[in-house]
Amino acid sequence: MMKKMKKCDVIIPVYKSPEWVKLCVYALFKNTDEKLLNQVYLINDCDDEFTIHCLENLKNKYGTKINILKNDKNLGFIKSSNRGLRLSKADYALLLNTDCLVSSGTIEKLMKHMEKDSKIGLICPISSNAANLTLEMFEGFSYHQMDELLEKKFKGMTFDACTVVGNCLMISKDCLKAVGFLDEEYGLGYGEETDYQFKAMSKGFQAKVAIDTYVFHKSEVSFGTSKEKQERLRKNRELFFSRWGTEYHHEMQKYEKNDPIVYIQNNLTEQDKIGQIDSLFYLNGIVQNAGGVHVVVDIVNYLVINGERINILYDFMADYKEIMLFTPIPSSKVDHFEPKQIISTIYQTTFTAKKIADKKRIKLLSFVQGYETYFENGSVYGIVETSYKLADSLFTISKYLQDELKTVFNQDSTLIKNGIHYDLIGNRNFHKKVKVITLILRNNVMKGDWLLLDIIKKIGNRYHDLEINVVYSTSNIEFPYISNNSIRLNKILGPLSRNDVYQLLQQSDVYIDCSLSEGFGLTALESMAAGCVPIVSNSKGVLEYVEDGRNGFVIQEMNDSDAYIKCLDQLIEDHTLYTSLKNNASITAQSFDFDKIIDIYIDYLHNNRKFKTKKEKLNEQDKIIVNSMTKTQSTQIGKKRKIYKLARIIPKGVKNRLKKIITFLYFCFEH
Repeated sequence: MMKKMKKCDVIIPVYKSPEWVKLCVYALFKNTDEKLLNQVYLINDCDDEFTIHCLENLKNKYGTKINILKNDKNLGFIKSSNRGLRLSKADYALLLNTDCLVSSGTIEKLMKHMEKDSKIGLICPISSNAANLTLEMFEGFSYHQMDELLEKKFKGMTFDACTVVGNCLMISKDCLKAVGFLDEEYGLGYGEETDYQFKAMSKGFQAKVAIDTYVFHKSEVSFGTSKEKQERLRKNRELFFSRWGTEYHHEMQKYEKNDPIVYIQNNLTEQDKIGQIDSLFYLNGIVQNAGGVHVVVDIVNYLVINGERINILYDFMADYKEIMLFTPIPSSKVDHFEPKQIISTIYQTTFTAKKIADKKRIKLLSFVQGYETYFENGSVYGIVETSYKLADSLFTISKYLQDELKTVFNQDSTLIKNGIHYDLIGNRNFHKKVKVITLILRNNVMKGDWLLLDIIKKIGNRYHDLEINVVYSTSNIEFPYISNNSIRLNKILGPLSRNDVYQLLQQSDVYIDCSLSEGFGLTALESMAAGCVPIVSNSKGVLEYVEDGRNGFVIQEMNDSDAYIKCLDQLIEDHTLYTSLKNNASITAQSFDFDKIIDIYIDYLHNNRKFKTKKEKLNEQDKIIVNSMTKTQSTQIGKKRKIYKLARIIPKGVKNRLKKIITFLYFCFEH
């Protein structure tokens, strides 16, 4: 008789973390044999609408294995986890934090350890952040590569756990039957998994750490951010030690003599800690207020989850707040690594990347995200043109850019259209009429800020009972005077986090953009996913997804503010047209889901290493530009590092204005 395959239920309590739960679920399905998954319980702990939409989108994407449970009130991690554990019918149950991402075969490896020894009731992996089981990612490594390294060096090995960690904790069905559920006396959380461990051990079960398995867990400092949380921590510690103090100290003494992290460190060589990299993106800086940076980091994050050996080389980093599932490499340490190809991300980086590529005898790819010859009012035209000649291969984000590269510069390129995080943005709660209009000023004449301000003024003169959200990035701006009291003008000083932008768009009905040039124009597409109708100028890139009169409006008379107002008139007066465009916009946006597009990047990067190197002769002007840019950039990189080193040591009490001045200095050096 064929042996029945054992399965695992996964329980993920969710509270105000949509960007994490989206990645968590993506990594879970990408890195787990679905035959091993029984049910995935997403327990919505009375969260906001933004998170609710995300969970609904995940359910639609992954189907019947996803079960969404909603708490009527905020119950906290323990009660939410218990709700899932009570429903679990599988042989194993995995408690997984939303900010914890599994690697390839994480669940399978944990199950195998438990299959080998039925006495194991609980088991957890090593993590990038897990109290006494923390092993930080080495420089140049992704979390996936850390898992590969541990599996290679320590396959099949487990250690006794002094304290298991609940961010990724597997419990056997037998253990659940014997011990029951997490003790809700621990309130909102902290120490409950360790209490459960000692209960299980008192009933003869073992608690283990799998040192051949590694997961990513976000650094968490929430327990140290308020007196209330500190008090909860103190009470829970007292509760735990009143029950298990003697047993804990006994286990700690054993653990100190057989610490798994110490064992791992002692058995890894310096050579083991040098990351193997296939593809290396090169960014000037990893900074929060640069859209192109976010796109590159997103690409690398998703490639990492898919097991690709990829990373980012950078000159400096400043206040970057988004997720990175890898440890980027400072450009000063590039000689320590041997990538198979390097990828420039804007024309300035191509010259330094070319120098690195020649030295290492590897291929240089160029990632073109905009019509860069328009940058700096065209003053860099010749520099951009030369940068295209240096690359062995180019790839870009829109048909518009691909055509321009070919017709203007005779450069072939591969098209990989931009994508959006539809699971995060998609919004099905459509209004039946226009109430809220959103615009974003970007402090750039190429983005048509002056025209957007004129449109704001005309809306105030023409309409009643509307709300206008205007996001702006510089405080020295005088807005139009709106005398119409029925028009509410919300001025929102940016830059905003991407989640803040998504939520703003979800609350809006119309998005207006007047850019003169967009390589693709992500925000307009994101607005469509959020349930807005876009009214956008024909900035070329937006034609990838906006079809005039079907899912939005494309304005040909780009500098005519009345043309935008006429389209707004149609949306306000014709509710049927408005609803039709809104529905079509959402359908279009869904086809640009980033999860689908990442596979194209994988194929391109794999296949490109097989292509022959393009050889293009440089003319005399090109040679002069290459020499000048190479020398200039070496000097600028040093200056920028000094500037941001100074920015990092400024005391927190110093006003933000000083930090803004230092940030401004970078842009001076950049150009």
